[in-house]
Amino acid sequence: MIPMHLTDAADLYDPSIQKMFLKTAGSDPEDYKKYYSVETGVVDYIRKDSSLSGLGEADIVDPENAVITAESPVQGFDQTFTQVEFGKVLAFTKRMWKFGIKKRDMMKITSELRAACIRKRERLCAERLDNGWDTTYTSTDGRGNRTVTVSGGDSAALFSASHTREDGGTAWNNIVYDGSTYNMDADYDALKALLRTASNVTDPKGNLMQDLNVDTLIVRKGSTPYFKFMEVLGAIKKGWKPVSADHDASGVPDFKMIALPRLTNVAYWYGMDSSHLNGYQYGLQYLESQPIELEGPNLVFKTGEIQYKATNMFAIGHNDGRTMFGSKGTNA
Repeated sequence: MIPMHLTDAADLYDPSIQKMFLKTAGSDPEDYKKYYSVETGVVDYIRKDSSLSGLGEADIVDPENAVITAESPVQGFDQTFTQVEFGKVLAFTKRMWKFGIKKRDMMKITSELRAACIRKRERLCAERLDNGWDTTYTSTDGRGNRTVTVSGGDSAALFSASHTREDGGTAWNNIVYDGSTYNMDADYDALKALLRTASNVTDPKGNLMQDLNVDTLIVRKGSTPYFKFMEVLGAIKKGWKPVSADHDASGVPDFKMIALPRLTNVAYWYGMDSSHLNGYQYGLQYLESQPIELEGPNLVFKTGEIQYKATNMFAIGHNDGRTMFGSKGTNA
C-alpha cells in the first residue's frame, strides 16, 4: 500500500491556494433495499437454504370405496450464500496529513471510504440484473477479474424459459413473453406480456402461483425503457389507453417504477412482485454479516503514516426467482 504523499497533491500545501474543495460523486442512495430481500445480523459464514413444496390438486375417489390417491411433498433446491468481505484503505504520510489534509480541513475525505463501499454494494447488486440471463459473469475491480456464479437453486439463470420444476414437471418461464415473442421491448404491449408471463408461473407441484402480483418495474435511469414507461404509466394514471389516440381505459394496472443508475444494459427492463420482498423465499437475497464500518486513524509507528479503512461483509444471490421477470428489450 502506497500512502498519499505531498507530491500527489501539491495544491494542498501551496500557500498561494486559498480555497480547496472536495469533489465526489455525491451520496449514493441505498437502492438495493428496493429490490432485494435484506437480512442483517447474519452470523453464519456459509448459509444454505432449501424448501419443501405443498401438494397438487385432490383426485377423484372412484369407484365407491376406492383407495384415496396418496401424494407427498417434494424437496426444493438448495442454494448456498457465502459471506464476502469488501473494503478500501486510505493512507497518508505524516507530512501530507499535517501540512495538507489537516491544514486544509479536508479530514472529511475519510468519509469517501464509506461511500466507496456503498458504490461497490450497489454495483454488485445491479450486476445480478444486468447478468440475469447468464449463470456466471466476470466482475472487475482494483483487485482484477473475478468469476461470479449467479445461477439459482435449479442451476439456471435468474431469467430463463426453462426453469426446472421441483417435481420434474413442465418447466416454468420468467422471461417476458407474449406467446410468440420473448424479451419484448419496453412498451404498453410488453406490460401485458409481463402480466401474462407471471400468470403462467407454476409452483413446485404445478399449481398456478395465485399470489403473484407484479407491481414494480425496474429500469436503467435515463434509458429508453425509463422514458417509455414514464409515458405509458403517465397515461395509465390518467385512465387513458397508452400509445393510442382513443379514450379507452388501460388494459393493465398502474406500476411502481425503480430507476437504477448503476444498471449498464440500457435496453433491459424488469418486473417484480414487491409484496414478496423480505419474505426470504423468492427473488434476490442480501445477507449481511457486517455493515459498513469506518476504522481509524491507525498510526504506523515507524513512519508516522496515518491510515483509515472501511469494510463490510455480505452475500447476495437467489434460490428461487419466481417473483422476478426480465426482458432484454430485443423482441426476439
